[in-house]
Amino acid sequence: MPGDFDLVKERIDIVALVGEKVALKRAGRAYKGLCPFHAEKTPSFTVDPDRRTYHCFGCGEQGDCFTWLEKTEGLEAIEALKVLAERAGVELTTRRPPAERERETRLLQVADTARFYYRQALKGTERGNAAAAYLAKRGITPETIERFGLGYAPDLRDGLLLYLKKKGFTEEEGVAAGVLLQTERGTVDRFRDRLMVPINDARGRAISFGGRAMRADQPGPKYMNTPNTLLFNKSATLYALDAARPGIRAAGAAVIVEGYFDAIACHQAGFGNVVASMGTALTEQQYRILDNLKAERAIVAFDGDAAGQRSAESRGRELLQAVQRHRQAALRSGGRVETRTGLGMYVTVLPENTDPDDLAREDPRRLRALLDGAEELVTFVIERIRDRWKGRLADPEARLRFLDDALSVIREEPETVRREMYLTTVANTAGVDPAFLRQRLERLPGAPPAPRAAPTGAGGSEAARTASGTGAAVKQTPTVERYLMALLTRFPEEAARVDLVPEDFATPELRALFEHLQAGKGPSTDLPAELAAVAAAVGASAPDMADDVAPGRAIEIAALSLREQNLRRRLDEVRADLAAQAVDDVGALDAEVTRLVTELGDLMRRRERRTVLQSQTEREEESE
Repeated sequence: MPGDFDLVKERIDIVALVGEKVALKRAGRAYKGLCPFHAEKTPSFTVDPDRRTYHCFGCGEQGDCFTWLEKTEGLEAIEALKVLAERAGVELTTRRPPAERERETRLLQVADTARFYYRQALKGTERGNAAAAYLAKRGITPETIERFGLGYAPDLRDGLLLYLKKKGFTEEEGVAAGVLLQTERGTVDRFRDRLMVPINDARGRAISFGGRAMRADQPGPKYMNTPNTLLFNKSATLYALDAARPGIRAAGAAVIVEGYFDAIACHQAGFGNVVASMGTALTEQQYRILDNLKAERAIVAFDGDAAGQRSAESRGRELLQAVQRHRQAALRSGGRVETRTGLGMYVTVLPENTDPDDLAREDPRRLRALLDGAEELVTFVIERIRDRWKGRLADPEARLRFLDDALSVIREEPETVRREMYLTTVANTAGVDPAFLRQRLERLPGAPPAPRAAPTGAGGSEAARTASGTGAAVKQTPTVERYLMALLTRFPEEAARVDLVPEDFATPELRALFEHLQAGKGPSTDLPAELAAVAAAVGASAPDMADDVAPGRAIEIAALSLREQNLRRRLDEVRADLAAQAVDDVGALDAEVTRLVTELGDLMRRRERRTVLQSQTEREEESE
């Protein structure tokens, strides 16, 4: 295989390859043009045909023909090799038997022939015109129909069968490709009188089809897929991935919807990073595909129908299980997984009785705001659990059951700082101390070890005893604030660096303590007696992060969580005010909601990036 890369690279004309996307002009031995990776007015992007490389002196992007396709088309290295090998006419060395490779090629040709047949039927038959009218009614433009290759399967028993035979394919090949069906009465077309949606692989080749029934009384399901074949595995395929990969790379995020037409409508509305899971929960294989794209976020948009609203918690748990299975597989293969394998999962539930198709066509700005305000997956599941127990938490037994429900989710989180954040969130909801939850978490089967309490000397113990009168008041402090301040009292030098202002703390005592720490005063020697007592009360339970977490990054992530909590509280307040206002008064409040949602999305992305950086640093330190 290494020799394949060298041979293909030698035979590919990189100037012609890059020139398909960038206007190049000769400059001596090289070629120059405007860099496609950053905005510029003066060309600083060069292509060297002798070295077969490209390089931008403005942003530093550089590589060869393989990295060019990886970055511009979103392909993996092996996929880029296959594409360029075909272009160069190079036969790749592989362990696959020649007969198997030939079989795959034939089935791809069958699928491509079927796609052409369906496309022609949409354009040239009476019922095809009716299907085209249905697409127009749904707001799908001719350009989008062409882009996604939509077609129509005529209401004929053997229309495609005869066409495939005419093109030299056998009945068995049509059945193996999933477009024909073997019955007791012989071989027939699998799809009849259906609007056809080609399902492509990452390289844009048709590998399967989905068909929507055109009549209410039509036999079979409303939506029908080809079965799993040599080409197609539904659990390992994402619809529209070939169209979405450049958008995912550019945005650093993927949006996952349920159906074909949800994805098509989103792309038509300018959401170029949308894929569809084709009506199933996101599978482990689909998660792995997105993870390999090296995006920062994947946002799952649940439909707002009644079933979607009721099943939000269970579907969130299904997503979490898929993510955890992928992480566990990575661990078994020898990798160390911390916060995530590389892809942060987020969830948004659309408004009642809406789906992405509706919002993309009717209110794309609202859809954008919902995606920007999506909740991190574990937080989303915990919030749904809280909603289920809402109103019953005054009952001690119900409260314990709520805590165990939430802890069953938290115990799956492998990263220490995030687990602490989730614990403090749940503790705040239930009105209990996080230390109690840590102890309860440790008793759950399969739970990770809790952070160790910081050792205290005699002076520290005395300070804690002095603070006994303050302990009750501090215990009532919102738990995210208390956890953050516990870290700051253990690492006071970080107070001057953290991106917070005193007003971020709702508790007056902690606000005053933060002001003093930020000014460089020590937590026990330079503070007034009452603040020293507060510092001792929160510092007594400070987790020891020295072994597995960089204190500065742990504090930064905790600070971002506090700001997120404050933003969400402010957003709830403004939305409540908005709901109570007359129509003439909503303009400013609506603008404030939009601003807060945008700020919240930016903050969550920043926290995600910092958490990932922390995990990468820890992996590097472990390998040294």
